[in-house]
Amino acid sequence: QEGGIRSFSSVDIDMSARSESMGGNVISIIDDDISLSQIAPSLLNKRMNNKMFFSFIDYFADINLIGFAYIKRLQDVGVFSIGVRAIDYGDFEHNDEVGNNLGSFTAGDQIITFGGSKILSNYFTLGTNVNVINSQYEIYRAIALYSNTSLTYCKESFVSTLLVKNLGRQLKSYTDIKEDLPLDIQFSLSKELQHLPFRYVLTFHHLNKFNISSPYKLTSQTNFQTGELEIKDEGIAKTFLRHIIIGGELNPFRKKIFFRGGLNFQRRFDMTLLTAPKLVGFSWGMGFSYSRFRFDYSRSAYHLSGYLNSFSITSNLNQIGL
Repeated sequence: QEGGIRSFSSVDIDMSARSESMGGNVISIIDDDISLSQIAPSLLNKRMNNKMFFSFIDYFADINLIGFAYIKRLQDVGVFSIGVRAIDYGDFEHNDEVGNNLGSFTAGDQIITFGGSKILSNYFTLGTNVNVINSQYEIYRAIALYSNTSLTYCKESFVSTLLVKNLGRQLKSYTDIKEDLPLDIQFSLSKELQHLPFRYVLTFHHLNKFNISSPYKLTSQTNFQTGELEIKDEGIAKTFLRHIIIGGELNPFRKKIFFRGGLNFQRRFDMTLLTAPKLVGFSWGMGFSYSRFRFDYSRSAYHLSGYLNSFSITSNLNQIGL
């Protein structure tokens, strides 16, 4: 992760089980899955009209995340969405500097999203959303206003999206110090193969900053001339790979069942143990439709000691008479 230098890192948590199963940051698939449009609003389209989405993430250390979104198309105007995300970090013991217990406190983040998209031409769609995040950690509270703006190109089975993510500022800070939001410029492309029921997704993230390597993962070496221990810089190829996420989605027999997988290079480089790398950085999952509902599940290996499970349900309210 590129952590510790900006505030509101929770805005980067992927609430879509489908996206998470393919490595995260999937912003270049246009269909009726409204979970992807909450990050890249240019993916909003008329097939999402009157659909509702709910997600739950079993995060680490008893942290829970829930999300909700609803899409409505306004004739000749565009497609609009409203979404809510809430993160509950749980209960914490409140102790003073000498260890006396003073009770307990809670911490959490809440994000409200308003988004919309407009078709510019036969191939291009522009979308933007406005997000308000409220963060409360014990007595410390902060509020920020930010937006995601994206442009999507779609021609037949090829889709590409350029996204400017988390552009905004704090309205109220935790202390007297104003902090930046985690700005991220991303580019993603996907294509569904013509003779095979498979779609690949390739995403480039943090295009606004080339070196996103973690100082904690740099190796050391001894300078044989001076005898001193020096930090060995990361190679350009590895630094470049950190910006890449690859994923794929298999739809056997083109029916209503999907198998997915992905690899997040940055996650693998930063979170593996040299003695036991195993499957850290990889993710997988599946999705299927039954009756009026669509179910998605993903499992991601963030670390040898921690796996993330995501669940989401999508329903078309028109089909249930609403």
